[in-house]
Amino acid sequence: MIELVDISKKFKDVTILENVNLVFEDGKRYYLKGINGSGKSVLLKLIVGYLKPNSGYVAIDGEKLGNKNEFIKDAGVFINSPEFLDSLTGLQNLEYLGKIRRRVDNGYRDHLIERLGLSEDINKSYSAYSLGMKQKLRIIQAMMEKPKYLIMDEPLNALDEDSRSEMINIVAEYLSCDNTLIYTSHEYEAEDIFNGEVVEVKNRTAKRYEKNK
Repeated sequence: MIELVDISKKFKDVTILENVNLVFEDGKRYYLKGINGSGKSVLLKLIVGYLKPNSGYVAIDGEKLGNKNEFIKDAGVFINSPEFLDSLTGLQNLEYLGKIRRRVDNGYRDHLIERLGLSEDINKSYSAYSLGMKQKLRIIQAMMEKPKYLIMDEPLNALDEDSRSEMINIVAEYLSCDNTLIYTSHEYEAEDIFNGEVVEVKNRTAKRYEKNK
């Protein structure tokens, strides 16, 4: 379970979030809704530990971030277009990242590569990748360790229709194992791309409400 307790965050004199209290329960999916600049990406970065709050705290499974752990554990993170090394192939980039925690299921990684249609390009230099290919590689790196938590900022950007459909199927399978998804998406995309509860980020607050209520 992920808990945000009285979280406030500001940059210089600009307050982005103020006294936010949220609970993200295990085994569920959550869609962060809000216009550009509302604080969705900031909220995700606070959850994973990339940013520190000015007040309040984030707790992951009862353990406050910043005590023993600076960053969320057992999470796949995809925020603000993570980049890879141009000098390596797509597969070499994944292997390089996999050495950090040594938890990658290579069979599952290869399964994702095939499902997302990247098999023919995985051994090409990353510098030659199109935007869609880069997006697929980012998705694979976030999911290849089969994390308990999946935190994704605009995961469907630059994907063609077939890849979008396959991504939705992959996430549905991932969530069937009692994992948790927190994601953002463009306003023009439907709220129920992956279904789930909606958290609206607006006017320095973030509140959860029931869909279709």
